[in-house]
Amino acid sequence: MPVVSVIMSSYNHEKFISEAIESVLGQTFRDLELIIIDDRSRDNSQQIIDEFAQKDNRIKKIFHRENLGIAKTINEGIKNSTGKYIALIASDDVWASEKLEKQLKILEADENLVVWCNSAIIDSNSNLTGEITSEKYKNATPHGYVFEEIVNSWLSGSGIIMKRENIHDMRYSENLKYLNDTQFYADLAYKYQFYYMMEALSKYRLHGDNASFGEITDIKGWYHDSLVLCIYLFQEYGSGLSYKALKNIFYKTCIIPFMIGTQNDVLNRFNIIYPVVTPLTFMLLTVKTIPKRIAGKIAK
Repeated sequence: MPVVSVIMSSYNHEKFISEAIESVLGQTFRDLELIIIDDRSRDNSQQIIDEFAQKDNRIKKIFHRENLGIAKTINEGIKNSTGKYIALIASDDVWASEKLEKQLKILEADENLVVWCNSAIIDSNSNLTGEITSEKYKNATPHGYVFEEIVNSWLSGSGIIMKRENIHDMRYSENLKYLNDTQFYADLAYKYQFYYMMEALSKYRLHGDNASFGEITDIKGWYHDSLVLCIYLFQEYGSGLSYKALKNIFYKTCIIPFMIGTQNDVLNRFNIIYPVVTPLTFMLLTVKTIPKRIAGKIAK
């Protein structure tokens, strides 16, 4: 049984996946398995994965016969993992060679931490842009008990490592296309402390598919995810949500999707529907939980 199970989700990244795989296999900490789940790529990704798997028996490959989406892909990786710890990496990102070694040293002191690191930003040609995620995304350094702010924080999944046993039945929500990672991090943060490493031990790649919100066409999808996430957080944690948490949930699920929608297509009809439905839902759920919140304070 390996110490670390590395889960790599793959989809149409033939230009980048070799570098991603090499950065995992080249870790100074070598007791790992690399589970690569290709979600029915239409390019040469599967052939590249095959070639690496033939050379290194630490690779487990899973090829989907149809495209199932990122949530199901990562969940399948979690299901097939056997290591004490689980680390994630996207097939277009890169790790520094000592990434796992340095994170595991922190976990030696407290194995229940969710450890994650800063990332240097690279372009589509793997050139450093000179930026790091902690500077580019100002809310990108949650540390400690961060449940209150996690929903409105930016985290690079490729920087995270956690104890597999602590995940229990937590999974990426297959009902969410864009915000499944946000829900997953919130569930983790409710139970465990996050440990943030300022050192950039991973490289986060910005390219055409993820560089900005400037080319988003599925505006309805973003609004839908925001509404579903809002409802989920109240259903799971409603009476325990602090005012700070409520503020961040409102901003994430009501304000940000409207900014995305109007930035990409100001006349889109969903910019009229959801900016009414979601804030109204938020307010109704808030009012509904007030008696429980008051009762909880009195009980204490």
